Amino acid sequence: MFDNSRNFTKQEQEYLQKALNSLPVPRKRHLKAALNTAVFWIFSLTAFCIAWFIGSLIISAIFTVDIGISSEYAKFLFPLLILLAAFLAINSTKRWLAESPNEYALVTADLKQQKALTECYQVLAVKCFKEPEHNGLLYFLLLKSETDSAHKIRAMYDYESQNDKPDDDLLLSITNALTICIAPHSKIVVSNNFHGEAITNIIHFQLTAPPSSWPKPDSWQNFHWDQLQAIYSNKN
Repeated sequence: MFDNSRNFTKQEQEYLQKALNSLPVPRKRHLKAALNTAVFWIFSLTAFCIAWFIGSLIISAIFTVDIGISSEYAKFLFPLLILLAAFLAINSTKRWLAESPNEYALVTADLKQQKALTECYQVLAVKCFKEPEHNGLLYFLLLKSETDSAHKIRAMYDYESQNDKPDDDLLLSITNALTICIAPHSKIVVSNNFHGEAITNIIHFQLTAPPSSWPKPDSWQNFHWDQLQAIYSNKN
């Protein structure tokens, strides 16, 4: 549950604008919907025609009635199959449009509203995993909300750490308090603000898990705190 809202900072607004620029514009979304409809309509119609052909052979063999493509029934059956395939294709696309978020519209709404939702946490413990190839750092934070007694695990990447010559001022500086700022509509994390006293007793591990199993940036994790080493550093 978020504590309050505030206006975007300049950096947060620029970050969200960059995210918007990377998304497909609405007309591309509509074009994709149209293409999906056309492809699904063709495949559905093909499947119906194959079923019609097989069915006509079975009916012809059992009842000696010809309902195939060369029969008089074809002028009724084929348009019916076209309409049925179109109906299924359109409804499939409508479900896709309803179920898939329109991220461009959501980010646009965030930029128009210019508000960030904030939630404050106490940092109880930190574990750090170093990626061996580029020395990138993956942090897991054990957090406790100021409004909830439950403990949560948050995954965060320090992207600056993987540079050949990282800027010390840009590296993550983990402290005992964290404020997460999120755009309300798109749910994009626009900033993570650490404050309070620095945490120096951070436990470090080698990150040996394959990249395909790494967590998403700025994401909540559902496993137990003591399972981290087994999941991400099987050498420890």
